[in-house]
Amino acid sequence: MSKLIEAVRRGRIDDVVTIVNGMTAAERRGELPALKALRKEFRDAWVTPQLQAASPALLVAGLACQSGAAAVASWLTASGWERMWVAEKRFLPMLEERPAEWLTELAHRISDRRPSTDIRYHLLEAIVQAARCPMPVTDASVHAWIRNIYGNSWNTDVIAERLRQSPYLTPMVAGLFTAGGTGQALNSGHSNKDNPWLLALARLTAEGTLDRATMVDGCLGRLLRGGTAVDQRVFHRLLLDLDLSAEEHAGHAADWRALAADALQPVAVHAQSVLAELALTGSLPTHDLADMTRAVLTRPEKNLVRAQLKLLDTVATRDTATADALLPAASHALTHEDTEAQERALKLIERHGTHLTDAASREEILTSAAPIAPGLRTRVVEALGTGAEEALHAAGEDTLPPVPSPVALASPPASATETAEETGALLASHGILPVADFERTLDGLVRWAHEDRAALLEALEPTAATRWWSRTCRRPLPDDSVPSAFAPSHVRFTPRLALDLVLAGLHQRITPRTAKAVLDGGGAHAGCLPDGPFRARFWEIAHRLLTDPQPFLLSTPSWDNGLLEPGELTDRLKTYQRLGAHVGACDFAQALLRVRTTDRAAAEAAAERAALLGTPEGQRLADWLRTGGLTGTVLHRTVTDQTTPVVRSGEITALHMFPLAFRELGSPALGSHHRCWCAATTAVQQTHWPALLPEHPELIALRLIQHVLPCAQYPEKDPDVCSVLPLLAQSPGASGPATSLVVAGGLGVQRQEDRIAAVDALLLLAAQKKLDPGALATDLGALMLIGIVTPSRLAESLGTAASTGAYRTVWTVLRDALPPLLSKDLSPAESRGLGELLTVAAECAERTGAQGVIPGLDPIADRRGSSRLVSQARRLRAALAGT
Repeated sequence: MSKLIEAVRRGRIDDVVTIVNGMTAAERRGELPALKALRKEFRDAWVTPQLQAASPALLVAGLACQSGAAAVASWLTASGWERMWVAEKRFLPMLEERPAEWLTELAHRISDRRPSTDIRYHLLEAIVQAARCPMPVTDASVHAWIRNIYGNSWNTDVIAERLRQSPYLTPMVAGLFTAGGTGQALNSGHSNKDNPWLLALARLTAEGTLDRATMVDGCLGRLLRGGTAVDQRVFHRLLLDLDLSAEEHAGHAADWRALAADALQPVAVHAQSVLAELALTGSLPTHDLADMTRAVLTRPEKNLVRAQLKLLDTVATRDTATADALLPAASHALTHEDTEAQERALKLIERHGTHLTDAASREEILTSAAPIAPGLRTRVVEALGTGAEEALHAAGEDTLPPVPSPVALASPPASATETAEETGALLASHGILPVADFERTLDGLVRWAHEDRAALLEALEPTAATRWWSRTCRRPLPDDSVPSAFAPSHVRFTPRLALDLVLAGLHQRITPRTAKAVLDGGGAHAGCLPDGPFRARFWEIAHRLLTDPQPFLLSTPSWDNGLLEPGELTDRLKTYQRLGAHVGACDFAQALLRVRTTDRAAAEAAAERAALLGTPEGQRLADWLRTGGLTGTVLHRTVTDQTTPVVRSGEITALHMFPLAFRELGSPALGSHHRCWCAATTAVQQTHWPALLPEHPELIALRLIQHVLPCAQYPEKDPDVCSVLPLLAQSPGASGPATSLVVAGGLGVQRQEDRIAAVDALLLLAAQKKLDPGALATDLGALMLIGIVTPSRLAESLGTAASTGAYRTVWTVLRDALPPLLSKDLSPAESRGLGELLTVAAECAERTGAQGVIPGLDPIADRRGSSRLVSQARRLRAALAGT
């Protein structure tokens, strides 16, 4: 141990100074490794009196032995120094002896640290003064200055005096407006109104110590820059404390317009009030008021939009010549989501429309009114003094999304290397695996395991090395054991886990006996149907890889929706016959469930060819195609307890000859929210279910009911539970009562992302003319009455659907869904959100020109008061009456 290290350990700081003063530069550099090791030792140790004494000595020794400014800055700003004030008396004179250029670099190195670094501002200030250089203004230096001024005082007078005494007041105050996070740093925990920092800055500005123009420009610039809510509130409060004059407001009119358009609501309200004062005093040009109005009317805040329309009314009343500029701007509120704002904009146009003289202004107003309801459009046209026939249109058809066309699966991977790369990519990805990519990769693994197993194993080495089973199953487990993640009791058998099972079988990490035992138990699935067939198929693939590899999979679909063309399946069976390959029971069962039977010409032709193969599988395929597969499977909607909707299916005899796991799909089933929610499946698995039975989505929807409906009450049950619904809607098979009930439940689930997925499913069904609006309305009415779906969430979902252009579709649903709810004597809690639902209904009725009577609407519309429920009931009644 050197004398320097011994002095440091003993905490003898004077001895440290004496020793380093007597050392050469090379000797000092030689001590650095030991000093750094000691620094690490001290940082990891408990704080003791001995360490507290040694810490200042170590700090001084390190600073003395470092030669570069960067190294000194890093050493000085490191965390964990104890009793630093003791060391300052020794190292500051040492640093001040360095050249000015070196000290300048040191000051900048310190200032360039992260703002969270514990920089001692008074040290930075001493270094800057010794270097005779400008104070570096950075995030770190500004935050250090704020902490230094605050000290331990929260008193405005004390802070103001410290600011006056600060030698670098001007640049550091300017840094308050440019450095990040200063609003949070200035937020003392007091309310912004009595924040001592803000009051002190305003006081120094008033007395002339700080330049007023710089302060005003800085505040406005910081607000225009945006940032966190805390930052915005602090600098907005400072701006209020500066108490700008009318001349200052007028001089910054452009800034106020920008803030009214984009700032946080409290700042935007202030900006709007300033601009209103300027407009009413004639200090704001009319064209600037119009431009600012267009921006404000795009904001969602109702108070801002309504206040802006009131301002326009006042200005237009005072000066009718402003109508050509202001009314086109006001017309942008005709499509605002706030119906009160729409009505105010309409009345504004009616009140001042006769003062319009410019044809271009009239045209802009008519363009803005084009998307609104026909009745409101008529009022706009009449207000403009033109014939109503110019804007009245017959209600058109809904604008529905295009239905994605099925995409054919790409050819199988061309090599073992390509197969391994695609397998690794799927396993390394996150979220839902596309069916097409998954099935193509799976078929590639089976093909190349049969064609060149050694090449495939070699190509898979990098991927296999990262998988859990390669570490936990270095050799096959005993014949009666199954790796825990593959075990039938494991509840989350995802597609990625299925690929892992196939790879584990390929690498012989499970035994044939194990795979056979699971298969004989029907896949022994722990999940809910159709999880069993999904698992059984992969256990069979793993078993075949261990015993008798298949040349390829019969069940790989032809299209990304899961459909398998009958002619293609016949060709595959013919190849199996030629190769003498054994057909896997689960593989063939899945192929039969996927084969297209609705194209009768193609099915009959393929059936004839299949029968000529002379194999049992060929004859089964021929019989299956001729009888239409599962054609005739019918589901029925009923109710229990007089109100609860359920869907039932009977036994499907066509599945009696299938393997056990598939046979269970044909068992009688009940879909209801009373059924026990199953934790064994997730959205990652469920998105593959429609491809198992592409021509019979009702059987999948039936099993999804018990997953979706509970999520309307308990969002933690299964996030993304509705992500399968758009895929279900795109299935080529017919929809029915199960699809209707599961979509109804999806429209009312708690997670917004899931509701959007249900809306997508609704629109896709409507676009394919597979939606039964009456059945969906019946289910929605029943689910609302028993409290599973709330009116507020349904209003948001159907409002989203309507906003895409599906007004007629949404209206036909709401027309029949509302009466049961309106006719019931609802408590205040039960009626919460009903006003929003009536708003959507009124909007749809106005846009489609619907007429008629809604049972239960009149008693609500006849109530006294102006609540949203009552006002929207009146609006809906008026729309249906054509008034």
